[in-house]
Amino acid sequence: MSKVFVEYQILPQHRSVYSQWIQIVSDKCPELELLEGVDQPGLFIEVWSGWTRETFLHMKQMRKSGTNQSADMENEATVRYRTIEWHCLDTWIQGGVSKINIWHFVKVR
Repeated sequence: MSKVFVEYQILPQHRSVYSQWIQIVSDKCPELELLEGVDQPGLFIEVWSGWTRETFLHMKQMRKSGTNQSADMENEATVRYRTIEWHCLDTWIQGGVSKINIWHFVKVR
């Protein structure tokens, strides 16, 4: 089992539009769990479960490049992921797209 964590800080003036947008994302992608920092309001962590290393690399490429195009994403969840307008998020993040942090973790055996 693997998890992908995506971390970013939403600017306060964009919180409302972000909240509406991320709800649409959550509705499309049930494998997404969204967390917000208690000590740091506006700091969000997306937790994506069950993704392969290859899918993670495609996800990272899409998120960092601002495009929804990626090579051969292979399953239903990743096809849904590709339909999201990820570039919308870029202007709401403190520091822009370069401040999106993405990590892939696997369970220690």
